[in-house]
Amino acid sequence: MRITQVTPGVIPIPPNGWGAVEKILWCYHNEFNSLGHECTIKYLNEASTDNSDIIHIHIANLALESAEKGVPYIFSLHDHHVVHYGKDSFNYQQNLDAIQKSVISFCHAEYLVDYFDGTDKLFYLSHGVEVDYFKVDNLYRKEHKLLCIANNGIGGDASFDRKGFRYAIEAAKKLNLPITIAGPENNKLFFQHHPDLLEYENLTLLLTNLSEGEILDLYKSHSIFLHPSILEAGHPNLTLLEAVSCGLPVVGTYEGSQKIDGMIVSERNSDRVAESISEIINQYEKYVDLTQNNRTKFDWTTICKRMVDMYRVITLIKKEYSSEETKNLFINNFNNIKKTMTNINTNTQNIKPNVKYNFHFVNQPFFEILGDSDKKFNVEFYDSNGLHHRTELSANMWTKVSREYFTNWYIKVYCDNNIVFEYNLDLTNRRVFISFESSSLGDSIAWIPYVLDFKKQHNCIIIVSTFWNKLFKKSYPELEFVEPGSTVKNLFALYRIGWFENETKEPFYPNTIPLQKTITNLLKLEHTEIKPTLDFVPKSRPMVEKYITIADESTAGLKLWNNPKGWQELIDYLTGLGYKIINISKHGGNYKNVIKLKDTSIENTMNYIHHSEFFIGLSSGLSWLSWALGKHVVMISNFTESDHEFTSNCTRITNDSVCNGCWNKSEFRFDRGDWNWCPKHKGTPRQFECHKSITSEMVIKQIQHLL
Repeated sequence: MRITQVTPGVIPIPPNGWGAVEKILWCYHNEFNSLGHECTIKYLNEASTDNSDIIHIHIANLALESAEKGVPYIFSLHDHHVVHYGKDSFNYQQNLDAIQKSVISFCHAEYLVDYFDGTDKLFYLSHGVEVDYFKVDNLYRKEHKLLCIANNGIGGDASFDRKGFRYAIEAAKKLNLPITIAGPENNKLFFQHHPDLLEYENLTLLLTNLSEGEILDLYKSHSIFLHPSILEAGHPNLTLLEAVSCGLPVVGTYEGSQKIDGMIVSERNSDRVAESISEIINQYEKYVDLTQNNRTKFDWTTICKRMVDMYRVITLIKKEYSSEETKNLFINNFNNIKKTMTNINTNTQNIKPNVKYNFHFVNQPFFEILGDSDKKFNVEFYDSNGLHHRTELSANMWTKVSREYFTNWYIKVYCDNNIVFEYNLDLTNRRVFISFESSSLGDSIAWIPYVLDFKKQHNCIIIVSTFWNKLFKKSYPELEFVEPGSTVKNLFALYRIGWFENETKEPFYPNTIPLQKTITNLLKLEHTEIKPTLDFVPKSRPMVEKYITIADESTAGLKLWNNPKGWQELIDYLTGLGYKIINISKHGGNYKNVIKLKDTSIENTMNYIHHSEFFIGLSSGLSWLSWALGKHVVMISNFTESDHEFTSNCTRITNDSVCNGCWNKSEFRFDRGDWNWCPKHKGTPRQFECHKSITSEMVIKQIQHLL
């Protein structure tokens, strides 16, 4: 095939300095020739259909000049100024005109496909990397050094931080890590506008027209690549792909549908960038190993083979290039990854249907087929047990799977007995919302540490809502907290955490398992007891005397210590030993020699618990709060099994000689509306015997080691 790449005509090809478009043309040229095609780089006036099967143009004004001459062309959009200046600008209109008059057009940032909504000829094609050149022998760097390679500014405004230098340098400063900023000389103008950034003593600037060899040396001598950019016309851009090819994990803002292994997607925020850097450092070898997964899928050879397939389809058509048939055949052969997530089909006799696949996992798995195909599609969802859901869809129909808890779904779509789409659930760098449906203090404390476990396991972006955010925000900076009922946008998955008795929401009846296992079952995590961390800073001791905190209140009758003498006898014993007794329940009983806490705000309550000798309570939120604060808990609970609550740093008071553990029995279902719920003995003398039978002597005997 004879391919002509039209040079922009500004700088040499290959470029002798900074020139991304010229570098891309040179990579195309080399790969096409290595694949056995005849590829030349020419000026526009030298390109014609007499000496070329394909004419590929990379600048809008040259494309429009070609259109005026009646010469059909393929156009590539490399210009991020179309977004910067807006849709009303001459720049945008010129590029739109070039796309509309092309046979077909490519852009190299996915978001630009939807941005140019006035045409259906624009499709996404990723940039690539010379994997045989950008490689290193020693993948694991011994010291951590951060690296940015970029040309900052935009549209003549040198002060505009398009590449995120400020976020990178401020993050490096927060972590006290060395950072190198490299790129062309005009970056000096950026730092003239932002001189405060030069004050960081571990900052190195290399602002010259670096050669390929010098850039490779930078990749070899640094450990993490930073790319918190905005308005990229090539996303992922060249330096990002070169860095991962050389084994550098990346912190960047790329949010395309193609997975870049070894990259953490971060907000353009110095704190978030710093947190992402820390996460990579903590699991450095893992992230380095992941980078090597990209080498095949982003190799320029792979990208150019994809382009050749497109070129070949055009040369088979003996009609005007503007015809609807030509356009549709081209679209069938190259479905935009963002919109379809299907592979290119090089067999023109077996073209994949012209459809888009839209799917997410918000509440329930959702799968939709969009397009104008008249074919039938069989959609299958598989879990660990095999086929779970199958349905037949036509274009512009959708299906949902009636399951809301996390499942490692595998999706297959068949058309004409051929697999046309496959997908394994991958939450990497995806936005996932975890919503606590229970407002209970104990539930929230029990569940929160596993949300962080889920984030680490899936390397995703977690947004979480709880009714007790103020207890967790500072302790879990890796999580984004929102208030219950908040609208959270751009979600890929949502999982609700609560006590559910519906098999579509919960794989096990929650009353039959430990409380912390509620969330590990819903999120498919390993269940091991984890003590959470709370946002608590102790204040001064509220009293000089030694004291013990107690809480006698709970949310159901069977949870109370129903021995009528129990609490008072225990209090009398402890006060006899010289202890003060502080009841921290909001509406606790009236006992002699007990100080009732008047300020029961969570902050004051935690301070009283913190300074107490130990805590005595029931199976309630205040017991979970005390445990999370590191205080030893004496728990009077005979209606639950011994492992239902926490087991560490806890003295549990039970009596196995009477009816006990009803809460965790599979044959019983708690009635929230019945205060006197006692599933076996309600209305008889044995009602609540599980706790009535526990005497003060039993408690006193069990707590001697604490006194």
